[in-house]
Order: sequence, then C-alpha cells, then structure tokens
Amino acid sequence: MSTNPWIRAHRPLSVAHRGHSIAYPENTLEAYRKAIELGVEMIECDVNITRDGTLVMMHDSTLDRTTTGSGRVSTSTWEDVQRLDAGGKFKPEFAGVRVPSTEETLLLYKEAGILSCFEVKGADGDESDRIALGLVDLFIKHNMLDQAFLSSYHHAALHLAKSKCSELMLAPERLPDDAPPDPSDAVRQAKAFDAPVIQHQYTVLNVDVVRTLHEQEIAVWSWSTTDEPSLVFSIDIGADALMGDDVELMLEVLNRMRPAK
Repeated sequence: MSTNPWIRAHRPLSVAHRGHSIAYPENTLEAYRKAIELGVEMIECDVNITRDGTLVMMHDSTLDRTTTGSGRVSTSTWEDVQRLDAGGKFKPEFAGVRVPSTEETLLLYKEAGILSCFEVKGADGDESDRIALGLVDLFIKHNMLDQAFLSSYHHAALHLAKSKCSELMLAPERLPDDAPPDPSDAVRQAKAFDAPVIQHQYTVLNVDVVRTLHEQEIAVWSWSTTDEPSLVFSIDIGADALMGDDVELMLEVLNRMRPAK
C-alpha cells in the first residue's frame, strides 16, 4: 500500500483546469465557482503579477487574449487590471466579468474546502520568482499549506519557494512537456524537489511512466484531459489525477468508470 496520499488506487482526483473553463471565462471566479458547484475535488489555476506586486489570476503574461487590455500584466497596476473586462471575449453574456486577485481566489477555495494547485507563470525568471515567493506568503497567511499545491514550468522558482517553506507541496510540470516518455527522467525531476506529484502531458504519457513513478511513490497528474478519449486513456493507464476544462464530462466519465466507493 502506498505511503503517498496523492497516489489514487481506485479513482483519480478530478481537477478543473482554470475552473470549468469550457463553459466559463478561464481563471475567473465565475469559472471556479461553477467547478466547485459541479463537485470537482481540485482547481488548477494560473498566477501572474502586476507592476505594483499584486498576484492576479491570469494564464498569459499579457492581457490581450482574455481581456480588453493589452500589453504585459507586469506593466499594469492592480487598479488597471481591475477595470478590464475578462469575460466578453469568451462569450458576450460574460461581459463585465473581472480578473480576480490570487488572494480572493485562495479565500474562495478555503471557504469551499476545496483543494487547489496554483501554477506560477511570469514573463521571465524574475517575475516567476516573485510570484512563487508571493504565493508561499499567501499559503502561510491563510493556513493553506495542506490544501494548496504550487506548480510551474519554471523549476528554479519552485526550488526558491521550497527553500523558503519546506512544508510546501509541489506538483512540478515534467519538462519538456511534449518530449517522448522517459520514466527515469520523470522520477528525477520529481525527486529534485522531493515532490509527491509530477504533472505530465497525457499525449506523451504511458503505462511504463506511471508504473515507474508509482514504484518511487510519486503520483502522476495527467493533463489536459478535456475530451472523453483522453479521460478514458488516463484512467486506464493508472493516472492519479485528471486535469481538464470540462468538469461535467470529467465527472461523468469518472462516475461511469471508477464510481466513488
């Protein structure tokens, strides 16, 4: 029997990727609340930083794709970002939705009693470091170290955060994310942080990778599992979490293939 609680022998963890983002604007409170309402176990979300040091929920380092703003997040103030529309580009009925701060997002998760995974973004290494350290401060401030993971492609930022707080739970992205399967390297990357979890793109995931990670007491989270074939594949090979945009479909497939005991 595994000593790692994140290794799920029967039913993978359900993780909403940027909230229920197939139907709601990504990384907004509306998307997070809908995912919680649907019954997801964890929400994965993305963090950038403003010019005046406020952590905000935004995947891209620029404002252009998802909001009415333009340019880098880090050249705008929090007041600037608050004025932007973060919903209308997704669907007109979401016009007026705002970019939430990371602190209000964390407090939403705490109130709901839901697990979370905050991904460190940033336009460069310096920004990523600042985001990672700021997230550690928020986790500690709100007593969320046992409910919130930190993840990133910027492994140096994760090392920095871990050096500041040894209790921090990490779920690093396997690098490069689209490289062919390499079980031993996946283990090496997770063990570099003493991380209980590694995130792995499902298109380059296989049974050997999952088995090798499990033998080393490391859980594997499969992403982005948004359609039924990717969900079924990930469940069949033994992934410990499914990370996708469509929470309704994810839970339907899980309930059919791995009913809760």
